[in-house]
Amino acid sequence: MNDTALIGLSLASVVLLGLIHVLADMFRWKKRQLPQKYWLSFADGISISYVFLGLLPKIVEGTAYLPDTLGRTADILKDNPFLPLLIGLVTFYGLERLVEKPGSANGAHVGHEATGLRVTIHLASYTVYKAVIGYLIVQMENPVSMAVFVVSMAVHFLVVDYRMMDIHKGVYQRIGRWVLTVAILIGWIVGVLTLISPTSVTLLLAFVAGGIVLVVLEEEFSREHPSSFPAFVAAVAVYLTAQNAI
Repeated sequence: MNDTALIGLSLASVVLLGLIHVLADMFRWKKRQLPQKYWLSFADGISISYVFLGLLPKIVEGTAYLPDTLGRTADILKDNPFLPLLIGLVTFYGLERLVEKPGSANGAHVGHEATGLRVTIHLASYTVYKAVIGYLIVQMENPVSMAVFVVSMAVHFLVVDYRMMDIHKGVYQRIGRWVLTVAILIGWIVGVLTLISPTSVTLLLAFVAGGIVLVVLEEEFSREHPSSFPAFVAAVAVYLTAQNAI
């Protein structure tokens, strides 16, 4: 496939992923049809499977060929290939705690300004996250890898959209979803106009993987949202079967 065709395919991919947030209401099945705990756990299973079976092998491969010009950093990353993933997880965890809704005991004095700040920080973190994903799509030269990435991210975005709608409700519906839609398109545009090293792509992939792991863990172990272990396991089995079939 030539470069023009790849760029066209990547553009179609980011448009599809952008529309996930705009049209997410179409995917909100009624409880009597399919309870949220089942489809959310299934989506989480797909997401985490992609991290372990799709992203981590690429991260290990990428860190094994880091240039010596990075000096001590190259040695650290070669010895600890999942360090960027850990950094991504810790970063998103810190941001999640920062925007966590204050409890009735400690947060009664928190006004609209602080709440607005939390919304802004949360939305900004996911905006950067989506822009990075849009950028990474342009860097993919294998159509099959791109398709797997896009499908996995589409399922993951449904979970993210559910979380953002649950936490921020009206603000996300009016503004947030449009910001995230534009963010992934901006990331794609930057990817078309610029080129970064394979090392940077590897580090970005690891950072994204960390974010996915955190979102999945928060959803599956949340006390507020029930989850389904059978649905999660079924998703892992489906992903594993599909990967072996490709």
